[in-house]
Amino acid sequence: MRTLKIQTVLAQLLAILVLLATSGFGPEPRVSSPISADEFVRAIAAQRTSVLDLYFSQHLNPNARASQDRPLLLAATLQQDGPTVNRLLQAGASVDLADEAGLTPLMAAATQGNLEFVREFVGGVTNINATDRSGRTALQYAVAAQKTEVVQLMLRLISDLANQSGDLVATALDTGNREIIDLIFGRVPSAREWTTKTRKALDAALSAGNSEQVRLLLSKHAVPPTPEGKNVPLLAYEIASNNMAAFKMLLAGGADPNTTLPDKCDKDFLDSVQSRSLRSYLEDDKGVTALMLAAGLGQPDYVRALLEGGADRTRATGRCRMLALYLAAQTGSWQCTQLLLGSGPPPEQLRIEISLASQKAAVLKDGVPIFSTSCSTGRQGYSTRTGDYVITDKERSHRSTIYKVEMPYFMRLSCLDFGMHEGVVPSYPASHGCIRLPGDAARRLFAEIPVGTLVSVK
Repeated sequence: MRTLKIQTVLAQLLAILVLLATSGFGPEPRVSSPISADEFVRAIAAQRTSVLDLYFSQHLNPNARASQDRPLLLAATLQQDGPTVNRLLQAGASVDLADEAGLTPLMAAATQGNLEFVREFVGGVTNINATDRSGRTALQYAVAAQKTEVVQLMLRLISDLANQSGDLVATALDTGNREIIDLIFGRVPSAREWTTKTRKALDAALSAGNSEQVRLLLSKHAVPPTPEGKNVPLLAYEIASNNMAAFKMLLAGGADPNTTLPDKCDKDFLDSVQSRSLRSYLEDDKGVTALMLAAGLGQPDYVRALLEGGADRTRATGRCRMLALYLAAQTGSWQCTQLLLGSGPPPEQLRIEISLASQKAAVLKDGVPIFSTSCSTGRQGYSTRTGDYVITDKERSHRSTIYKVEMPYFMRLSCLDFGMHEGVVPSYPASHGCIRLPGDAARRLFAEIPVGTLVSVK
């Protein structure tokens, strides 16, 4: 009976020991070596100090890698295990080692906002601007995570931000954090090129109508933005596509009103330009500006905005010496022509009408005829072209370079090769395309009708 009781007690003790062992209670099990890197990482997570102690006591490799090619130092950093991080560093762990994604301990610490780790790591890294597989630096990780103190620290330590300027700008804007944005924009230099990220940021800002972000992005680039994979500036694309909202935001955000198109324009851009004459200048000439483009397309609202923004109306193309004014005149856009002349009364206030049928010229003021005279327009084979023109210049004693004859009181129409002037006026069309006027009428119109006045030939 006594023997049976002893056996029962022993069985109960054994059962208790088994229960303690399987439930995790009781003393840590004895660890045998060698310890793998994966076991070390699991020990960090489980806080099994005996495993960690044994690893260090046996002077095992501090730069060993666990699964996902993860260095031990990175694993300890991700767990924010300060004591283990310090022991690894003391044992000779390299701060430069990264996992299979290129993530380094410094990047992990920057994301966490762990200033203590960051200060430890920056002194040991070979390259503080090292990137992961996606091209992100530790500073970009800190910016994306909005860790202001880490951003401030790293900005003080990094002397050259030129190579990551564009991506830092885009990342900062993505956060929407004003403090972070101000920190980055206050330090990064202007970038020479737009990156995929900064183009996407600009597209998003334009789509959202965020004029402040448009301004910030433009301010940090030394060259005008272009669509991805294109040569023609975005400002010109918006003019050609008649996207006034985006055009105004770009202009208000600091886009250069004198933006020049490249010598070789994108095919899709050329295809969008319906005017053959304008397209020929875009293909063959050099130095076509956004103002010339808007003028050549006959878009007065864009011309006005560009002029108000400071566009140079006197700039000429490189080969043909074309001005925006000449291109506007070619399109027959009297509004653009008046804007580029900088003068001209509204047609409802003052205009001249030429009737080919009746061979008459009339001056209308406020819609009422105030003066009428006979005229002589182009004879057969030299017919005067119908349309709306603008008096673009006057010359008291003009001599035709084509016909070598005098044309007194010459008033040129839309920069073209014909105009109104004093001449012989029979009762029928007799000129080579100009509009001849009697002497008294020519002198009166020359004196009283200002440059920029609309002349309609019907």
